[in-house]
Amino acid sequence: MTEEKSTPVRNLKDGDWYWIHRKVLQLYGKKLRSLGIAVYSALACFADSGTQSCFPSRNAIAKLLGVSQRTVTRKIRLLKQIGLIRVTKVKGFYRYFLLKLPQEWTEGTPGVDSRDSPDWTRVSTSNNNQLIKINNNNDTGTIKFKKRDELLAAELAEALNDRKGFNLYLAYTRKYPESLLRRTLSEVKAVPEEKIKKGRPALLNHLIRKHAQNTA
Repeated sequence: MTEEKSTPVRNLKDGDWYWIHRKVLQLYGKKLRSLGIAVYSALACFADSGTQSCFPSRNAIAKLLGVSQRTVTRKIRLLKQIGLIRVTKVKGFYRYFLLKLPQEWTEGTPGVDSRDSPDWTRVSTSNNNQLIKINNNNDTGTIKFKKRDELLAAELAEALNDRKGFNLYLAYTRKYPESLLRRTLSEVKAVPEEKIKKGRPALLNHLIRKHAQNTA
């Protein structure tokens, strides 16, 4: 057996990993460049899965990436400028929040290979209404959503790879606050696969009800 075939591929099920949205690269890669992406990745690595915030010093980030502290400061300023992070200062320490990405999304976004485009594509229309277009080989047409609750429900269904559960997620968006739903989704996505017994949609359902009871 060759070394190439015997070398195991990486395992994302052990929980020792973090994620960043592919749109960070697709929409902002050219502007952030490699060092900007590296700094954003470092923040994502440190970020808490629930609050999406972290407290690393800029010196620590600089040493981790092998760059100057000045470079880190410059890239953090750029990340803040384009709306990817929020920065607050408490008792002399900086706290960084990784923000929800802008909704604007088109099939012609620079850097996106149409062959790799997701089946659910966000598009902007001339009247600024946000739509989600669902292309499914088994569908006869295209479904478009304009309301915020429908957009969020579709986003939940996409994140959990559970399109059949759209109506359930829509009911959630009309019953529970968006902040609760997004926080719960982050928790679900952070759980290693081997610790999930009935699937991520079932886990989301369980945690939403649990959090709703605790806040009632």
